[in-house]
Amino acid sequence: MKTFPERLREVWNKWELRVLVLLSLSWQIFLIIFGSRRRYVRTSIISFFVWVTYLSADWLATVSLGTLANSQGDQSDEDDRNRVLKALWAPFLLVHLGGPDTITAYSLEDNSLWLRHFLGLIVQAAVAIYIFVRSLTNTAITFIAIPVFVSGFIKYSERTWVLRSSSPETFEDSLLSASTQQDPNLNKVNNVPELNSVHKAYSLFSMLKRLYADLSLRFGEGERGYSSLTSNDAIDDEESSNYAFKLVEIQLGFLYDVLYTKATIIYSLTGLVFRFISLISVLSAFVAYITVIDKDAYSKIDFYITFALFIGAVFLEIYAFISLIFSDWTRRWLTKNHTRLPKLFSFIYSAVSYCESRLRFLPCLRKKRWSESISQHNLVDFCLKNRVTRCLGPEILYNIHFTLELYRQRKWKSADDGLKAVIFQQLLKKYDLYRNSGFDSDVLKKLLNHRLYYVLEEKNMCDETIRWSLEVEFDHSLLIWHIATDICFESEPEKLDDRNCKVSKRLSDYMLYILLMRPNMLPKWIDRSLHVRDTFKEAIGIFHRRQFPVKSRAEAYRMMLQLQAQCQPLELHRREKSSRSVFLEGCRLGAQLLQLKYPWEMICQVWIEMVTYAASHCEWVAHGQQLRRGGELLTHVCLLMAELRLSDQFELGRQSNAAEAKDVVGWGWMRSTMSP
Repeated sequence: MKTFPERLREVWNKWELRVLVLLSLSWQIFLIIFGSRRRYVRTSIISFFVWVTYLSADWLATVSLGTLANSQGDQSDEDDRNRVLKALWAPFLLVHLGGPDTITAYSLEDNSLWLRHFLGLIVQAAVAIYIFVRSLTNTAITFIAIPVFVSGFIKYSERTWVLRSSSPETFEDSLLSASTQQDPNLNKVNNVPELNSVHKAYSLFSMLKRLYADLSLRFGEGERGYSSLTSNDAIDDEESSNYAFKLVEIQLGFLYDVLYTKATIIYSLTGLVFRFISLISVLSAFVAYITVIDKDAYSKIDFYITFALFIGAVFLEIYAFISLIFSDWTRRWLTKNHTRLPKLFSFIYSAVSYCESRLRFLPCLRKKRWSESISQHNLVDFCLKNRVTRCLGPEILYNIHFTLELYRQRKWKSADDGLKAVIFQQLLKKYDLYRNSGFDSDVLKKLLNHRLYYVLEEKNMCDETIRWSLEVEFDHSLLIWHIATDICFESEPEKLDDRNCKVSKRLSDYMLYILLMRPNMLPKWIDRSLHVRDTFKEAIGIFHRRQFPVKSRAEAYRMMLQLQAQCQPLELHRREKSSRSVFLEGCRLGAQLLQLKYPWEMICQVWIEMVTYAASHCEWVAHGQQLRRGGELLTHVCLLMAELRLSDQFELGRQSNAAEAKDVVGWGWMRSTMSP
């Protein structure tokens, strides 16, 4: 008994290869258009489709090559006339395996698997050559296939080389072997603010690369970083902060290109030569195909599929070229050569500016370098939803429903100028404190490792009655302060226009999002999942009691204030309850904060301290992973801190320099004692 009817099998055998090849082409077009959007888009839909397309693109091209190789066997006379034409599809599949320029790696782990891609290059190239040799004839199609093969080999080789160069070992080795001297010239190169920003940002990019590779930083790099961030003509704090954040955005854009695209090769002289060869090869083959080949001699379907493959290959090359021209790498090249080639500089910049103003609808011309937004989660809003009562079931169902709700209830707020200004000004105060100490390493350790040192000790802003909430584990304190900040925010509507109030609320919801959905960016804590789970469970149980369920936010906050008044002393409450919930502790802190006269300045300082502490204790590998998810505010803050010398890696540099100096002194003494 046959599973499929004979007619269906015939149709599938006839169209299988054609469908696979067209799907492979469609996947490449999707990736080159949407692959780069993930750097500034946070929506899960685009991320999901890019992920599925990236993983299946190689599989589609590989299966298509295998199917094409099998189809080169004994065939009927009618199929034999198209056998050579179909063999032309093999080099196009190599082009597809090379991938688009906008997304070489989906995640950082792909770079570590470059050897797997190298083996794939050898195997797939061998299969393509086998198909070509098997169908070798004296027809024009055979000669047309040769330049397409050249483009395919270049594309696939580029991808393998880029994955290897971005792997952790090779990336670190390249930094160690490269010259440590960078161009310290931070003067304005011209009167174009955008180009000046790119120029200064690239001068700091070497520091970012060393940060990412976890290498030590030198004193001169810190001085150059501070000068770059503060040497602008800003007229107020917001403008100054925007400028500093913009420099950071440009640098992180460079890092994204290095880690996830073909930037390391296509923005080099060698890469430009290969790109020119690839483009000329495809264009010449396409022109020959449409002028020499007689379409009536072949199957019309196969002829037009081949035509579509040529159009797709040309489109990929042109789109990649446009992306190259309008990238920050080209702007950096312009600033580097503006004095040597002033006329060429003026012409290129004028042409680029004109095209940018006319072709803004193209994704490759968008100037956004990250999402410019911060994700938000709110415990009370989360727990008030009626459907979250499903989380109160067995543990396995709780985890499933809880995770789904996290994605459903996630919101976004813009990282506006006021938020950036408050954060940057606080970082400058930390830098001044460190500098006034003579760059004392003990002060730096306190600022980085003694959580809330600036609030508790230096500014002495914290009332003694609430110090307990800041002297517990970081995640514990984060949950408590999130609940308390929410209570204060809801209880003082007249303060909602206050900048400290708005910044505190936004950072509070942002840090809860980091705790819930990006915990790998926070300091490790063994009881994190228990505290989070039990706190949310207790809140859901309180808000959805059978007899008196809470129906509004205002009612929820009134109940929270009543609960804290009824709860036992904190230490006794901790000993008696079996769960790890901190819900009642957060209610208690909220009531205490409301009794203070001016709490919002202190609350804002506390949240900035939490952000800076989390940013400085997050490994750069985790920061690098977030670049492909629209970017995180924590990453920008971490880089700002490093460029203001607020980083442990400067201490590593200081220690290594001291060790080198000691070795030099020791060697000099040895030579003096051994000399005649």
